[in-house]
Amino acid sequence: MGVSDPLGELLVSEGLMTPAQLKTAAEFQQSLGGDLRTIVVKLGYVKDADLTALMATEQNVPASYEITEDMIDFETVGKLPRELLEKHQVLPLRSGTSSVVLAMADPNNLAAIEEIQFLVNKTVEPAVATQAAIKKALGNLDELEARHESKAPMAGLSASKVQRLKDTPVDKLIRAYLVCQIESGALELDDLLARVDKM
Repeated sequence: MGVSDPLGELLVSEGLMTPAQLKTAAEFQQSLGGDLRTIVVKLGYVKDADLTALMATEQNVPASYEITEDMIDFETVGKLPRELLEKHQVLPLRSGTSSVVLAMADPNNLAAIEEIQFLVNKTVEPAVATQAAIKKALGNLDELEARHESKAPMAGLSASKVQRLKDTPVDKLIRAYLVCQIESGALELDDLLARVDKM
């Protein structure tokens, strides 16, 4: 990539960078390699958030400046190798659609889109996110996943136990719960019966 890079031209045309800054960034890229987007942010020419907003507008896709635990699609994350997410700096997000919404710094990264589409067997819709947000979420992914699982309703229960619980009439469940509470000493039977009499 050189000075004629489409992203660079866009940044100059939008007034986010000067032609001289683009030339410096392109020379930096030529000598050291790397992604122009990362280089212009590291050089301080463009803020990550401004770049993300510009990319989102250009691609007509949503933008994210922070990725929180409740935004991540952990089911899809579980189907993808962690190395792949790190390599492409992408993260699947929750959505109501049948496709996978993918937070990515560069929505034109077709290699990432195609690779993930193949692995999950669903279409991928890009959503632009700041590099910092993606990097932070990927760095904390294990912790976020553990926290998500601990909050999940009935975490750790087998599907058959959950189904049995759903199928059991509520009055039976309440009776069983009360017996357990009385047997464990957490509830006094006399107090319970006195309350029943007052009802």
